Amino acid sequence: MSAFFGLLLYFLVSTVVMTTGITLATPVIWLIQTLPLLIFLKGLVQNNPRTYAWMCFVVLLYFTHGVLLAFDPSRRWLGVTELVLCVIMFVAMILYIRRYRDHFKLGRL
Repeated sequence: MSAFFGLLLYFLVSTVVMTTGITLATPVIWLIQTLPLLIFLKGLVQNNPRTYAWMCFVVLLYFTHGVLLAFDPSRRWLGVTELVLCVIMFVAMILYIRRYRDHFKLGRL
């Protein structure tokens, strides 16, 4: 869960850095970047394993975005930060799903 909120904070900071200050466009850009994450917020807070499973797919899109940023020399640190947060989030969600499945003796979710 901390990686999720870390990713939201990361996008806020990167948006402010890239737009060189807070303007009217900053919240709009931040919302566009984080809307796929915010859609799953309710299910993540309720610890719904299906939400965690679907969120894994969304995190892979952000991972791809981080890889693309990491190849740009001027924004490399932004890309690496996004990659680290995505990997932490993906691994944590997969571990949660496995533990949930093993605890309740479920087959597939």
